[in-house]
Amino acid sequence: MSDKEYEILVKGLEKAEYNTLRMKAMRNEMVLQTDANGDIVRVPAREIFEKLYNEPAPTF
Repeated sequence: MSDKEYEILVKGLEKAEYNTLRMKAMRNEMVLQTDANGDIVRVPAREIFEKLYNEPAPTF
């Protein structure tokens, strides 16, 4: 895989992650994450979206 192909793949995955998290935030859904101890925790998608992308959570 060339560097160009790799960059295209990474950008596509980043866009898909953004869109998925945005839709979950819009629907007020939860996202599963792991904490520092490796335990699975449920976190509101709105909270993650706002922290990661520094944007307000979208609404319908």
